[in-house]
Amino acid sequence: MMTWLRTCALGAAGGGLAHWAGFPSDWLLGAMLLVALSAMLGLEVRLPKALLPPIQACLGVAVGLRLEFDFPGPASLLFSVTGLLLCLATQIPLGQYLLRRLGWSRQEAAMGASPGALSIMAALATRLDNPIRVILSQTVRVIALVATVSAVMLLEWVPVVDTPVSRVLTLPESLLLVLAAWVLGKGAGLLRVPASYILAGVFLAAAYAAWLGASSVPVAGLIPVSMVLLGALVGSRLKRLPAREMGQLLLVGLLISLSSSVIALGWAAIVAWWLNLPVFQVWLAYAPGAVEAMIYLALVTGLEPSWVIFHHVLRILLLGLTAGWLMRRAGSDMPINNEKGKA
Repeated sequence: MMTWLRTCALGAAGGGLAHWAGFPSDWLLGAMLLVALSAMLGLEVRLPKALLPPIQACLGVAVGLRLEFDFPGPASLLFSVTGLLLCLATQIPLGQYLLRRLGWSRQEAAMGASPGALSIMAALATRLDNPIRVILSQTVRVIALVATVSAVMLLEWVPVVDTPVSRVLTLPESLLLVLAAWVLGKGAGLLRVPASYILAGVFLAAAYAAWLGASSVPVAGLIPVSMVLLGALVGSRLKRLPAREMGQLLLVGLLISLSSSVIALGWAAIVAWWLNLPVFQVWLAYAPGAVEAMIYLALVTGLEPSWVIFHHVLRILLLGLTAGWLMRRAGSDMPINNEKGKA
């Protein structure tokens, strides 16, 4: 319990400091960096993974309350989805090739190169004798993505907008929506629906906003608290290692993040040019992971969060199907808990 409280306190301090300094995506980035730094310095930081579903439900509710279905026509949507598929088809083989050249095994490269689905790949990596390579590289990818987007916003290449709303929900309204989204998302998760908690929050909040007849936002403080917890969760995944090994793994994670992000930017530029959309909006939709962070950034920049979430859910679904194939393969030819040859 003390470890959880310490981690929350560090996250709140980091987020608060970043907010005071005026950084974009302040609560998320500040909490993540301070907790990650504490972990790398050897301080024990940890939060229960059970916090992630409520955080995802909060984000889904925030999107649903301002949901707009101003999507492009079917032909344009098909073009953007095709761009996403081509992006994945480019990112994954290149990432695997780079990791194999760096001496990773075939299984490690397959999981480490995945542009997203961190929790799935981390769970799959536990079947390896030494899962730290995969888990750390995937964690660095998330941290690098959030930091990169925050830097873009700090340089004011993309304006942060205040979306006009006509109503702020009360605390009971907001908490009831999040609770209902959590329950519905848990049920949907049992049916293997991708991003079930986020989708549940979107649908319930959109229905509630339609019933109210006005665009709304959750009670003040709900999203900052969610972002502090999310940042602390991500940052706490880093564990202290020997300096040389930690440096090598950090560089590998940054290399994979950079290659995947540049590929996503290239395909995003093509799709944005064809559909006459902002490049940053399409890049947020194609970004290699960090779905919660990308949706949050789409919210604060006003760049069609419902359009962004559609592409991320599709990406998660595709990666989830791939992960299922990898899991079956892992059961037959990966060593599990140092017991060779067992399924």
